[in-house]
Amino acid sequence: MTKFNEKVKQILTKVSESFAQSVTLNIISSSFMMILPVIIIGSIAALLKGIDIGGYQKWLMSSGIAFYKALATIYQFTTGFMAIFITFSVGYQYANRKNINKQAITIGILSVVSFLIVTPYTVADKKTFSPLNLPFSWLGVSGMFLAIVVGFLVGIIFKFCIDKDIRIKLPEAVPQEVSNQFSALIPGVITITFFAIVDFLFGLTPFGNVQDAVYALVRIPLGFVGKSVVGYYFIIMFMYLLWFFGIHGGMTVGPIIMMIFMPLQLENLAAYQAGQALPHAFVGTHISVGTGSLALLVAGLIVCKSKSNRSIIKLALIPAFFGVDEPAYFGLPMILNPIFFIPWVIVVPALQVFGTYFLQLLKLVPYCNGAQIFGSTPFFLINLMTYQWQGCIAGLVFFVLAVCVYLPFMKIYDKQCLEKEESEIENS
Repeated sequence: MTKFNEKVKQILTKVSESFAQSVTLNIISSSFMMILPVIIIGSIAALLKGIDIGGYQKWLMSSGIAFYKALATIYQFTTGFMAIFITFSVGYQYANRKNINKQAITIGILSVVSFLIVTPYTVADKKTFSPLNLPFSWLGVSGMFLAIVVGFLVGIIFKFCIDKDIRIKLPEAVPQEVSNQFSALIPGVITITFFAIVDFLFGLTPFGNVQDAVYALVRIPLGFVGKSVVGYYFIIMFMYLLWFFGIHGGMTVGPIIMMIFMPLQLENLAAYQAGQALPHAFVGTHISVGTGSLALLVAGLIVCKSKSNRSIIKLALIPAFFGVDEPAYFGLPMILNPIFFIPWVIVVPALQVFGTYFLQLLKLVPYCNGAQIFGSTPFFLINLMTYQWQGCIAGLVFFVLAVCVYLPFMKIYDKQCLEKEESEIENS
């Protein structure tokens, strides 16, 4: 069994390392982290504008349109401008990862400019093509995938130009700040010209522009993934499988979940704050019972008699309540503990994912509104803010069920620990 565990751990470690060393995934993950405060502020505004409990909406409207408009404005220029922020941050993070950090801000700005070049706008005069209106829809979640692609392409073009020394060189006496901007001039011209040509070529296609073409192509796989509850369950199970072998599952799988499901989450959030029906049932989230160890620790409080287990549980309980599971993972330990494999990796994730799915099918719980919440927030508050009061109640029921699932396994483990403690006392 030990040899088998070692073999599986080696395989999973290689998989995890390949994900962790993926420059592309690291850039995307860092880019989202960079703009996370903006996303969370937009989510809070959307929640305050869209929540419908008691007479809150009537009060909101009767309190004056100014406050209602302020919430809508905050949302529009935070989460509603998601594509603008993400294309800058991808270009910026690409530059930092590729050791061209002196041009990081320039690359970020040119990423925004390039993204706007390929974004269609209505014209006031067809002869002069003077702009009249830039559709906000492409600046938000609908344009997010293209924004990420543009950020990467701008970084790649700049890197190529710098590697091939295609740039203006000024004498060493010129200040570095001035020299950096002039050295970015030729790569900048090449970048802008490239995207102008791309925009022209796509204008000749049936799609009419780059944004419509990319959106139509991306919607097909995203729509399939968003409806695949089984696929999502295996992603979550794989995350906990990595944790079981001591590999940080969240850091490995998190960027993949973010890349696949973030557009769906933000589409739901946009619909929620607009008071419309939420379009997606599964958006890479589920009703939570905590991040991994909380239910097990509560089960331990109920059944554990071992002094060592009770001491560890008391130390690990409060951190676990706020999403910090390492004390329990490494302290009990849960990692590489075969007794906890079935409930931790298979059963409890299934309870959360499939439980959420069936409650939504029965119309007992609404779809997730897509709000972005800090991971350290207690699970019942996350459920309340993303699945409303129905999700909060369902989460508490799921939590009780998860504790019940862990009870027999915790009892078995505690019995082993108790026998070991008694044996040590006898031998001493």
